[in-house]
Amino acid sequence: MESQHEEAKAEWIREQLDDEDADEYTSGWDDLSDAYDELNVHDEPYYEDWDNNWVAPKQTRKGIFQESVDTASELMELSLFPSVEDNVLIMLHGHIVAALEGYLSATFISATLSSNDFIRKLVETDPEFADRKFTIKEIFSKHESLKSDIAKYLQDLIFHKIDKVRPMYKSVLGIDLGKTPWLFKAVALRHHCVHRAGYDHEGNKVSVSKDDIQLLIKRCSDLVDKIDNDVVDMLKPKPQKI
Repeated sequence: MESQHEEAKAEWIREQLDDEDADEYTSGWDDLSDAYDELNVHDEPYYEDWDNNWVAPKQTRKGIFQESVDTASELMELSLFPSVEDNVLIMLHGHIVAALEGYLSATFISATLSSNDFIRKLVETDPEFADRKFTIKEIFSKHESLKSDIAKYLQDLIFHKIDKVRPMYKSVLGIDLGKTPWLFKAVALRHHCVHRAGYDHEGNKVSVSKDDIQLLIKRCSDLVDKIDNDVVDMLKPKPQKI
């Protein structure tokens, strides 16, 4: 079963790279491998009805994130052998960053699909849609499937590419994520934690302490709180002018 999963993943990555000879040493392979794993982490689709309605998860997006960081906090309370603790902290770093990425992705999709104005801003500002071409006779069919196309595109988007996420939040939703150099570093470190079991490109073991995890939880939680408040304010009905 595991070999079938890896074969399917490799085939998908080669399709995205448009290179049938690509392998794990090809530029972009690791990022796409990460994306494939995250897109296939659930047995059932996260979003169910593409063409008609946005289907939210049973828990709130913030609730799902909070559950992840609460679990991480509880695990840090355990008394472990130093060698075990080092590896647990490495796994927790990857888990927390993944939880934030999931929140950023789900929140952006939900908010964008909630308004035709936001959908239009996305279509007009994102190069992926700006470069698409179709014939006159396709206008109506493309219009009917627009929301479905957008939902699928956003779900497939690699949301740990923070350089892409930040401007999308700003240009489409008008939400400024603020200065987050720590997040760029956390995402880069997550890559080593997830794909190299805590070792960097040179084979050096990365260092993650309990203080690092606690600080990461605080920064991620603060960012989630900010975005959640901004989204709530943004979606409030505007008072009518008399």
